[in-house]
Amino acid sequence: MYRQHFPDDPGMHNMPRTYNSRTPSYRRQHNLSVWHHIKRSFVTFVIGNLLLSIAAVLVFWNEGRAVQTSQSLDEGLHIVRILKSAEVIFDENNGKLVHLSGTLKTSKLLYDEDYSVSVAAVKLRRRVEMYQWIETEERRDVRDGDSVQEEVSYSYSAEWRSDLTRSTSFNSRLHNNPDKFPVEAKIYIADDVQVGNFFLTQNLIEKVTNFHDLHLTEPAKNVNVKLYGGLYYHGKDPLHPEIGDMRVIFDYAGLSGPEDSKLGPPDVVSILAKQSGSQLIAYQTETGDELQLLYNGHHSAESMIGYEKMTNSLILWALRFVGWLLMFIGFGCLSGFLHNMVDRVPILHEVVSLGTVSFSLTFSISLSLIVIAASWIWYRPYLGISIMAMAIIPLITFHIRYQRSRAYRPV
Repeated sequence: MYRQHFPDDPGMHNMPRTYNSRTPSYRRQHNLSVWHHIKRSFVTFVIGNLLLSIAAVLVFWNEGRAVQTSQSLDEGLHIVRILKSAEVIFDENNGKLVHLSGTLKTSKLLYDEDYSVSVAAVKLRRRVEMYQWIETEERRDVRDGDSVQEEVSYSYSAEWRSDLTRSTSFNSRLHNNPDKFPVEAKIYIADDVQVGNFFLTQNLIEKVTNFHDLHLTEPAKNVNVKLYGGLYYHGKDPLHPEIGDMRVIFDYAGLSGPEDSKLGPPDVVSILAKQSGSQLIAYQTETGDELQLLYNGHHSAESMIGYEKMTNSLILWALRFVGWLLMFIGFGCLSGFLHNMVDRVPILHEVVSLGTVSFSLTFSISLSLIVIAASWIWYRPYLGISIMAMAIIPLITFHIRYQRSRAYRPV
């Protein structure tokens, strides 16, 4: 009778077979003592100073790195020798920076014995993923009158992961993962890789990273392993995975087979490196950097160096942003030191919070510009002095805003 009136209610007949739904949260609460506030404030103060130190070193090093890389690329562009063919090796190019393009060649197939998978390529990679429980922890402070409680909640979901998630550290003992991968991930790399008659060193081989999925069509030797969707599946049902199920995926990089291969013609690469006999090795520039580039496809020396300059510029601005962000967080921690010390006094808490963002933003921008200016003074003094002058602008703006806020503050 009950099931006739309530057919959608959970029961044995309609329980889900997958683990994608989130499980109920586990919560615990405890009061935060005065000593806890003091300890947290001190830790915040130390972390803030540490972040500021790391940020300053990072920004200073980044500016010097960018200048040195740019000078090395300019040097390479002026001295590079263009080889019309990679099939002929000329002795007069020994010790010189050369540029060439050609198809990849390897001496033998790469082979995985466990699954009988082979391919003519520079690299063959076996990736393994396991269906595992994942724990998510959320923390928040809850104010209850004059006291503060820390609330911790845990939730669990199942995901495909290539790294092992150890369930021994979970808050719940009801969610258990296997303690290891029954099948390990592997990568096979060809010993001898050529472009024309030139042999590539290990550093150049590592730059071959254009991986493509290898769609499997042959059943596995193990009858317990299923072929599903171009990959191998360890488990009962690929459509309804269970904890501990695995899927094995193969991909390859640097195709080097014959022109009529089922996977397509061999890959073409362009290389910028030093000729040493029949080997292509790293070229040492006068500024101290090494030039050893490999790009997929046909690329001129000018375009390769142009790409490297663009990458250098992107890295420069990315690390500048990271350095500024660390400084912003660092100054936020320092201002948060006072914030935590008065956390138990609501009125002072609100007053301190008013200037936290402005303080952190102003001083992080100024300190970033000061460090950038200090590093550029070594290379371009006039530019460094100009940047140093710009560093004062945020401080002046902050001072003007502070004076205006005092002028409009009611007596």
